[in-house]
Amino acid sequence: MNKSIKSIAVASIVGVVLGATLLPTKVLAWHPVGKITKYVANETTGSPSVDANTAAAAVSAKPGDILRYTITVRNDGKPADKDYNDLAFVVINDTLPGGVELVGNTGQRVIKENIPGTLKPGKSFTKEYKVKVTSVKDGETIKNTACFTGDSTVKDNKQQGCDDAYTKIKIEKKPEPTKPEQPKPPVVTRITEQPKQTPKETKAPEIPATLPETGPGAIIGSLVGMSAVGYAALNYRRSQKALTNILNK
Repeated sequence: MNKSIKSIAVASIVGVVLGATLLPTKVLAWHPVGKITKYVANETTGSPSVDANTAAAAVSAKPGDILRYTITVRNDGKPADKDYNDLAFVVINDTLPGGVELVGNTGQRVIKENIPGTLKPGKSFTKEYKVKVTSVKDGETIKNTACFTGDSTVKDNKQQGCDDAYTKIKIEKKPEPTKPEQPKPPVVTRITEQPKQTPKETKAPEIPATLPETGPGAIIGSLVGMSAVGYAALNYRRSQKALTNILNK
């Protein structure tokens, strides 16, 4: 047998051996299917835990609110014998974004969890933690992303994935204080004083110096009046004389 025939024979034998060796590995390749979901709830307002994957589905919060994050990693692989589809070596990583801080340890910014053992098909692992909202920017959207890595038990099928949870800051604007209404100035009605009118003096009717002659009756009346005046004057003189005589005694 020449050298070329020998080389072909050896290569054939090696190929058969290698094929037989690799065949079980390909046939028995393990297939876990890892999935991660992150939920968020506002404990301060009592909102439900939701899978807020987009900004439109974000949970509303205000400064000082307490948020609860829930991370779930599950194995959606098909059931298999001999742990072929088990999910192993699972590690959760979550780096906190700005705008929140970990309750109980404000300086810690990375949440890391090594899941012990394996996750069989249909099984899951859940991690919870709480943060306090520190953002004071109205309308700011906080995106918090959690990721995982894993593999099959024989490390022939690496698994990884991430999921987001959104929170939107909403600050209620305080109404501006109402300014007290300024009192309106009183309406002053000016009354123009009317000039005082001096009452006109009523003149006594003038008595004529001489009585008009009106006939015999008037003449007789005049004579009577003059006689009375003369009689009064005479009596006055007599009383004065008598008073003088008395004083001289």
